Amino acid sequence: MRKLALFWAHFFLLGFFPIFPATFTSAVVSLLFGLWLIRLGLIPRLILVGFVFITGIPAASKGERYHGKKDPRSVVIDEVAGQLLALVPARNWTEVFLGFLLFRLFDTLKPPPVNLAERIEGGPGIMLDDLAAGAMALSILLLIHSL
Repeated sequence: MRKLALFWAHFFLLGFFPIFPATFTSAVVSLLFGLWLIRLGLIPRLILVGFVFITGIPAASKGERYHGKKDPRSVVIDEVAGQLLALVPARNWTEVFLGFLLFRLFDTLKPPPVNLAERIEGGPGIMLDDLAAGAMALSILLLIHSL
């Protein structure tokens, strides 16, 4: 079970990509979303985000213990959850790309409340800061939809 949790924490080993593993993982998730998940309705998209988030908490905790440091670079399941949340309202490739850029911006800059969530210990903290960044990106995409 531990190996499966670590495999999930590193999102099928994408976390070991040598250059910018978080950005690489977000790009792969965005590509997969644009190719397949964009066809899903709102409820299945939200269920997927919830599943990744809930299963990501213990996986991220195990990844942190395995690597012996707080929020290790190779643990990228948090990027998966945050990126998926950012893409929930996406309807086309332009919005998928914009959702990717916005999520990476907020995840990198860590404006409030993203930086506050980062202070929480263990798996919940690892997951929540990216979920906050995803929520900020989602909010901007929804604002664009309303214009």
